[in-house]
Amino acid sequence: MNQAALLLSQTDQQTLAYCHQLLAKNRILDAKNKLSGLLSLYPDNQAVLEFAFNIDLRCQNFSHAQTYYQRLIKDSDDTKQQQLWLIALLEAKEAHFSLLNALEQFLADFGEDSQMRFKYGLVALAAGKILIAEQSFLMLLAEKKSLPHLLLNLGHVYKAKGESEKAIQHYRDFIADNPSQCGVGYWSMADIKNFTFTPEDSEKLQALLADNTIDLGNKALIGFACARAYEQQKDFEQAFVTMSNANRIFEQHRPFRGELYHSMVNDMISGASNRQLNLPVSNDFSPIFIVGMPRSGTTLVEQILASHSKVGATDELQYIERIGLELERSGGYVKQLNSLSEEKRQAFADHYCQQVQQYFNDYQVIAIDKNPNNFLHIGLIKTLFPHAKIINVVRNPLDNALSVFKQYFSRGHEYSYSLNNISFYWQGYLALMQHWKKIYGKEVYHLSYELLTDDAETQIRKLLEYCQLEFEPQCLSFYKSDRVVLTPSVSQVKQPINKRSVNSWQQYQPYIKTHMPAFEQIVAQAQALCEQ
Repeated sequence: MNQAALLLSQTDQQTLAYCHQLLAKNRILDAKNKLSGLLSLYPDNQAVLEFAFNIDLRCQNFSHAQTYYQRLIKDSDDTKQQQLWLIALLEAKEAHFSLLNALEQFLADFGEDSQMRFKYGLVALAAGKILIAEQSFLMLLAEKKSLPHLLLNLGHVYKAKGESEKAIQHYRDFIADNPSQCGVGYWSMADIKNFTFTPEDSEKLQALLADNTIDLGNKALIGFACARAYEQQKDFEQAFVTMSNANRIFEQHRPFRGELYHSMVNDMISGASNRQLNLPVSNDFSPIFIVGMPRSGTTLVEQILASHSKVGATDELQYIERIGLELERSGGYVKQLNSLSEEKRQAFADHYCQQVQQYFNDYQVIAIDKNPNNFLHIGLIKTLFPHAKIINVVRNPLDNALSVFKQYFSRGHEYSYSLNNISFYWQGYLALMQHWKKIYGKEVYHLSYELLTDDAETQIRKLLEYCQLEFEPQCLSFYKSDRVVLTPSVSQVKQPINKRSVNSWQQYQPYIKTHMPAFEQIVAQAQALCEQ
């Protein structure tokens, strides 16, 4: 290879530096446009290829990123750098289990590295390998000053294990060691549903909210925590004002792209149909998908079913969403779905099954995928797995709306920062679920959260019957399970079913009067959806 051809001119070095600046400012399209000229001039330059690789990772264009990765390792003799590129690729793809293997290999080849060990713990936590995450984090306690989020993530470990007191102590230690990032610590405590702030905590939170030197992101998290404290004190007016202010901050910085959501829902309703398919792609794999709005009781239903001896649980998996994204990039989601070949259908289904099986030591025939957003992808699910069980959990829209409005979501759910947007999202969700009900009928099971709290045993027996599972008594005592739960509902599903959250929206009724007409219609539509 001509080495001179690999060297950038001074002007092109400046252009590449400018590309890095654009990427740092999140001006991704501008950076890609600038880069295209460099790629044509220097197709084998490592710095140019590496930047192209990183841009495609940011854009989640993983097929292109994979191509750049192959070209990078082909021309590099640096084994360590090769492994770092692989780690970056797997991290962007959220391929947790492959990434754990890659990190293990890196640590074995190049010795202990605190940053890599910490990353290993984070990935283990994301993959539900809680004991491995705990062990990794505990190994690093002596280096907590150089790893400011170590104590925070140890708190997350103990929260997932249901050890609330240990979680709270680690969150408090994190706040003490990292006062400039105290918001995430306070919110993490507030997000333990059985935790109550002390009067001293409440005073501190109010003082922090009044401090104009605190950055907006931190202040918003403090606001969510402070709203929870006011709610615990039964001061619902101040709680609503405070959570509204916190939501307003995030709404400005993480706007909801409602037009894209509306377009996707409409495309599904107008284009997705019930295809006449051949035999299931797999006779020995029976996924159960639990969908609905977040904070609707999906974790509760997962815990009930996961208590059955024949059922295995995973997490809120992204695999179906990624298949949908791949179809969209291949010429349009609905168009590609309707023309999916048997070969491609088999490949997608096999890959999904392989990803799910990573969560289990032995092959699991019946496995739960509890990603609420999969309500958008029921047409895809039924195409890949015609006999899949799909459970749509429907909670009173007003109770759900306030629960969502009170909740900080670290990723996604940008609609949650505004009651108007929550109403808009609910309307799209109901319209699409009515479409799925029209074309799939009773193949999709609509479960009322309120009926579940009214008569748990009857509803659980019906649910098991739909899933073609024999009744087992432990499904009624699901709260005794020692299964790790990674969602905010962890403390709630460790208790028997109760009605404490039913009609909880009424506490905020005086402050949402302008939203009531829209939600009254949504409530009626939700009730109609649950009529079998």
